[in-house]
Amino acid sequence: MSNISGMYYDLFIRFFIGGAVIAGTTWIVEFFDPKLGGIIATIPSATIVSLLIVGSAVGEKAAVTFAKGIVLGNIPWFAYIFAVILLTQRIGLVKSLAVGLLIWVLLVPLTYRLSQLA
Repeated sequence: MSNISGMYYDLFIRFFIGGAVIAGTTWIVEFFDPKLGGIIATIPSATIVSLLIVGSAVGEKAAVTFAKGIVLGNIPWFAYIFAVILLTQRIGLVKSLAVGLLIWVLLVPLTYRLSQLA
């Protein structure tokens, strides 16, 4: 398989898994319980696929560094999701998502910069 066809295969797998997770969690939210859907939405399927692809493409050492970045990436993500939780009842879902995303965008460079100090 050429590098280009391999790249398209990797992208297809990522989109397929991501779409399956979104469809599955949405179904759980609609027919069972929104909280259960939220818990299941944290399934690390995208992380597993990404780590396998990174490990295959550039090696296990890079995959470990990538995994550390995922851990650090949770700092801005928690700020984002808490903004959504705290603001949705006050300003609505769409606006709270926008505020949360803005907070995330502002915190990612700061988190990355701080990670370089350690």
